Order: sequence, then structure tokens, then C-alpha cells
Amino acid sequence: MNLLTDNFISTTKGKISLKELLTSEIDYQLQYAFDEIQLAMLQLLASLSTVVLKPDLDELKGYLNQGLTAEQYDLALENIDLCWFDESCFMRSDFPEGEKTADAAITKMISGIECGTSANALGLFSEVFLANVICPDCAHVLNYNLHMNIKGECFGPTGATGIRGGGALSTLIAGKNLKTTILANTIAVDYFNSVREIDAPNNQFMWQEPLEGNIYYAHQIGLNRGLFALAYHIDFTVLDTPCLCDVCGYESSQSIKEFTRLKYKGSYGSTKNGRDGQAKWWPHPFTPTTIKEEGTFPVCARDHHWQSWQNFLSYVAVKETDKSLSNPAFIIDQYRKLKTGGGNLLIGGNIADQGSITGRVYDLYSMPEHWDTEKLERVEKVIDSGLQVKDKLSQALNKMFGAGYDKNFVSGIKSTAMNQYISNAQKIIQQLLIDVDRTESRMLRKQALAELKTEAKTIYQALMRQYQNDLSLFKSLAKGERILMAVNKVKT
Repeated sequence: MNLLTDNFISTTKGKISLKELLTSEIDYQLQYAFDEIQLAMLQLLASLSTVVLKPDLDELKGYLNQGLTAEQYDLALENIDLCWFDESCFMRSDFPEGEKTADAAITKMISGIECGTSANALGLFSEVFLANVICPDCAHVLNYNLHMNIKGECFGPTGATGIRGGGALSTLIAGKNLKTTILANTIAVDYFNSVREIDAPNNQFMWQEPLEGNIYYAHQIGLNRGLFALAYHIDFTVLDTPCLCDVCGYESSQSIKEFTRLKYKGSYGSTKNGRDGQAKWWPHPFTPTTIKEEGTFPVCARDHHWQSWQNFLSYVAVKETDKSLSNPAFIIDQYRKLKTGGGNLLIGGNIADQGSITGRVYDLYSMPEHWDTEKLERVEKVIDSGLQVKDKLSQALNKMFGAGYDKNFVSGIKSTAMNQYISNAQKIIQQLLIDVDRTESRMLRKQALAELKTEAKTIYQALMRQYQNDLSLFKSLAKGERILMAVNKVKT
């Protein structure tokens, strides 16, 4: 099986090839049991599309507007050495001789299902049987997911940190269908290279020419090499035993239950060793970043109470504070440059705590038809409304600290209330943004404030009822209520 010519993509209408996906008018939908794997597949397919088409900005715009023909795809394949995309070769560099390898159940490649024995291996799912056998077709997306999305800590001493860092969030453009989604996240080679300003990077895949040395310098890594950057030597044990794949749901004549790995010895600029060694950050196209004095870092989810709307504006625009500079992912800047319209925003990734995955982010936001300054201002007003109400709620709850109770006790009450607001605001904001093109900016802001104020007041009043018989705490909450009521004075 070859990833550029054969059927390996699982959809609700059967397995299809990359060519069929990019050139057909059929509205295919991916079929994978875990949203983490759905996200990884979108990343993988967009990266494969980039390698095949190698479009410049104008060509990519043409593909998005007029579509891609089967003849154009076949013509592009003529310039590619297909052997590097064979199933036995793709993203699998040879193991160094004499090195001790590590084996694990295939379950370990889905980072929401922890099958480790460490005290911190507390996965998002508790039952290993949910994914203990896969088909060979799904090995490629799990392999990609391992290198790009899974923290090395999930494997303890045998784990490695990839080019994107550990637990990085991804921001992707969501098109009107799967085909336009993949094309919208395909990289325009000329635009990427102009932004990177590198004269002669190495574009050989790492399974063609493995990395060497202790530091993997970003300026030496070209687009092809970086899109499929390896952190492990890896192989899969393929059994001639039929299975019903736990990942895609299709029957297969072969099955995989285990894999073997050996981490690379060097460090990317996504790690402290890499930063100290002047490796520099490689600008992965799907990764929003934060630039600090210590270096460049991927944007990650903070904890399992965190919601993506809180940092939404940094995903679509540069945001500067006294201590850091937040930059959108390259793919977002490229999309605005294309000016094709019709794209929404998908934010996804794992919420990690050391060696454990405590949650996932997989959020879709409606965006304006055109991402110009005036239309994005409407989005900004909705997000700002949520943050302003959150701030007032926090100030109101702080009055409890004067009630004379243990600080940890009061902190727990406040934390529960704040987390409830943050979680509920996520749904409210996503719903409001559906009308971002139809509702005038001031009215959208007014509606956002009204709904988010109501949510905060409901949470606060429930808290007051809960502690109405505790005079000291109730009095403190009553004082805080005046602060919360001041949210009515926030200008629209």
C-alpha cells in the first residue's frame, strides 16, 4: 500500500485514496473512533497534499476556488519518488544496530488511553480494550499522531519530544467539506519559504536521511522534512490475522497489536536542551506560538478546566503583553493571505499533565466569510465580553477571602464557580459566533454581554443560596454581588 496512490483513508463511505479525496465531488466524511485521530488525520492529509502538490500561493488559491483535477494530481505525482510513501517505509527510519528498543501495545499510540504503570498514567479512558487492535492502514495516522501530538512523558524514559513540542495545540482551517479543509491547510511553498527566509534547507525526509548529532537545528530543516519530522525510530508487528479495527471500524485481513520504538538522541528547539543548544524553533504550520525571553514555545492547553475561547484571539491575531508575544499558526496567516473566504476555525489537541492525558480540545468556531479587520472585530467583541464578565465574577468571589475561613477552603469554592462559568461560556460563545456574519458588531457585543452576564449571575446566586445559613460567608458574598452587578455597566 502507498499513501499517495492507494486507499487508506477511512470515511463513512469506505476507504479512499488521497487522489479520490482531493479530486472527487463526493462529500466524504472521515471515520475514526477518536477525535484525536480525526485531528491527526486532517494534519497528515494536509501535509501529504503539500508534498504532492507543492503549490505556490496562486496555485493553491486556484485549487480552492476551481478544484483539483485527477490529471493535475497525476501530473504532480510524476515529480515524486513514490517509494518513500510505501507503507513499509513512510515515517519509519531504520533502527541503529546494537541499540535496545522498547515495545508497547498499540493502545499506547492513542494518547487518551493510558496503559502505563506509572502513578501519573491516568488516561482519559480507563478501558484498554477500546483500542487494542488496529488495521495496517491506521498505523500511519497513529504513527503521525505519536510524532506530532503525543507528549514524550507518556512513555517515561523511553519517550521523546517531537518538533512541535509536548502537548501543542493545533489550529486548522475548517472548510465547507473535507476536500476544501485539506486544501485550505495545504502549505503554499513559496509563501512558507518567504516567511522562513532560509536559502538551502534540507528537504530530505528523515526516513531517507536520518537526523544526526545532539542538536537538530531549525534552519537546516526544510518544509518536507519538518512536516513529517521524526522523534523515534519505529516499526509495527503486522500479523496475518483478520481483525475489526478499533480505530476505523473496518474489517482487515491483517492486524497490529504492538509496535517497537527507539527515540532519537538529539533535541529539537521545542525542548530546553534544544533551546540551550541554539536549535531555534521550527515554525510548524499548524502550531500557534508564544515568544518569551527564554525562547519560542507552542501554545498548549493549561489544564482540564481550561477552555479554548479564553485564548481565542491569539489564534487569529498577534497579541502582545509585557512578557510575551503570541503569534497565530502559519496556516492562519496563509489563509488570510489567500482571501478565499468561507473557512471556520478548528482548535484541537490534548490536555496533558506530565505522563497523563486529562482531557482533549476539539472545538469548531464559526468565523466571518472574510477575515478582514472589520469582521474579525466582531469576533473580538464576543471574546472580550466573555473575558470581562469572567474578570468581574472573579473580583466578586474574592470577597469571600475576607470571611475568616481557611484560604484553601475559599479557593476551592471560587475555583468551582469560575470553572463552571468558563465551561458554560464556551458553549455560549460558540453559539454566538454562528451569527458573526449576520449581526452588526455592536448588536453582537450587546447580545454576548447579556447572555454571559446572565450565566455569571446564575452561578453566583446559586452560590449565595448554598451558603445563606453561613452568615459570615453570606455577607462576604453579598458584598461581592455589588461588584458582579457592576457588570451591567460594561459598555457595549
